[in-house]
Amino acid sequence: MRYLVTHIILFFSIVGLSQQEQLYTQFMFNKQLFNPAFTGNEDAPSLGILLRDQWNGLEGAPKTQVLSFATPLNQNKLGIGFNIINHTIGLNERLTLEGMYAYRIQTSRGTFSLGMQGSYRRYEVDFTDPRVITTQSIELDPSVSAANLSKSIFNFGFGIYFNTNNFYVGLAAPRLAETDLSFQLDRGLSNEIRHMYVMGGAAFQLNENISFKPQVLVKYATATPLDVDFNFGLTFREKYTIASTYRLGGNEDGVGESIDLIFAIQFSPQVMLGFAYDYTLSDLRSYQNGSLELTGHYLFGYKESKEEIINPRYF
Repeated sequence: MRYLVTHIILFFSIVGLSQQEQLYTQFMFNKQLFNPAFTGNEDAPSLGILLRDQWNGLEGAPKTQVLSFATPLNQNKLGIGFNIINHTIGLNERLTLEGMYAYRIQTSRGTFSLGMQGSYRRYEVDFTDPRVITTQSIELDPSVSAANLSKSIFNFGFGIYFNTNNFYVGLAAPRLAETDLSFQLDRGLSNEIRHMYVMGGAAFQLNENISFKPQVLVKYATATPLDVDFNFGLTFREKYTIASTYRLGGNEDGVGESIDLIFAIQFSPQVMLGFAYDYTLSDLRSYQNGSLELTGHYLFGYKESKEEIINPRYF
């Protein structure tokens, strides 16, 4: 029996009992990936990228590439956008295409948004990959097909989001349908489970140059422990951000999944770049070099507002 394929089969067998969605350390700069109600929340059309190398140095570890776009419409009352997400782990590759729509309501206290999204997702596992290691010819192993297997599914979700100049909170379930994911080798064992996200944050002006920004992301999936990211950041002159995140999870008797460091630069109202490094706290820390994440945003045709606000547009 092949060592690597055995682990792939186990991955799909337990996928219905664990967090299935990929991690993003810089969630505060990429809210559209969690909540469709945030779509078009910025003042101009925006383009975003994200590259993540999780558990760097561990063969077959997760890698993610994201391209996002959003634009406000009808005097910022509406927003539309899309995400293209490619995620790989071992022999498995998952391509996700998401389209979002948001409707915003201005109130005396802030902006309330309702969002919905539709998505297409294609799963592939390639047992013809040369990395597959076998103790005998793959043709003699009846438990695994020597083929490139695939599965395509559609899904839908919703979100709500409320923000002021110095506070935000959101709730979303981007993929509501719990769809069968079974390939022929594990039929009836795997399902795409429902994930819920709650996020919130605030900005406190410490002085004219420094603001303190605590933020939190709560992730819940059916029949799994609650997963939470606690983030605390300082922004200097609204250009430079240094932040740290503590992520729950990891081993059952451990102290958490990771401690993450984030550094971001707002080069101009149009351009932002952010970098994150995750130091793993679980037993996996002995087998890899941590996780790396790079994100960037560009706004097209942005015009600075004359209104003085405490924090940048991401709130």
